[in-house]
Amino acid sequence: MVGSLNIEEENINICKRGILLIIISSACFALMALIVKFIQHTSLMEIIFFRCMPSIIILPILLKKKNISFYYNNKPLLLLRFVFGFFAMLIYFYTIRVMSLTDAITIRQLSPFFIIIISSIFLKEKVFFYQITIFLLALLGTILIIKPGLRLEVLPTIIAVIGSVSNAGTNVTLRGLHLTDHPLVIVTFFTFSSCLTSLIVMLWQGNFYFPDPVNLLLLILLGLISLLAQITLTKAYQFAPANILALYLYSQIIFATMFDFFFFKKILDLFSVLGLSFVIISGYLNYRLRVTDQKT
Repeated sequence: MVGSLNIEEENINICKRGILLIIISSACFALMALIVKFIQHTSLMEIIFFRCMPSIIILPILLKKKNISFYYNNKPLLLLRFVFGFFAMLIYFYTIRVMSLTDAITIRQLSPFFIIIISSIFLKEKVFFYQITIFLLALLGTILIIKPGLRLEVLPTIIAVIGSVSNAGTNVTLRGLHLTDHPLVIVTFFTFSSCLTSLIVMLWQGNFYFPDPVNLLLLILLGLISLLAQITLTKAYQFAPANILALYLYSQIIFATMFDFFFFKKILDLFSVLGLSFVIISGYLNYRLRVTDQKT
């Protein structure tokens, strides 16, 4: 009995690590969005290219230092993760430019709804009834924040939703890869593939311009933060199932709201405050009820 309780406690602690990592990753992604907002005149492909550059330099060093093989085990799933991730990233950067920071990130966080569907179909992860109720609460909070009928145009919203579907596919493939490939290997594959793709597109379009010192510094910072975001995101899915971590991706909304306030002087109205409260409560309830299920 004692041994069984210890195992359950260890599983809960491991799950907590995954949640902490996903929150750190969310903070990094929100900070990335803030930087993209400040470099409006840089092309999207150039942003992706510079975003990948620090990782291309640092990742091989980390792999060698940790004696991790460059060999990729699950190549088809790694390729699928790249396709989902690249389109999600491209759409994400686009929506940041045409929407407010909070709106763009909030719509991106609709992906947990798609994660539940995809992970239940392809990963056979169980969906609990209370999760459906909690997600409805989170959805209500999201609607209160973005107020789509009042502020957002139709086309950017549709594009943003497509991006959230791609983002969901990215997160589910990460969960599928956690038993076959090391997190650093997964990040390396995605980074090198994204850098090569963006470089090819830039050469084909012929619109590459070397940034000025300030923008160059911001692009390098974007790449370093992106590397941290990718590593923590990938590692998080090694500690906890996708359907548990899904709601904690909403913490990006909170970080984005803070950035909107401090950098763009955007003050939340009553509906937005209420919506954020719903999102936070839904995340907390999901975790507590999941822990209760594991204990029983």
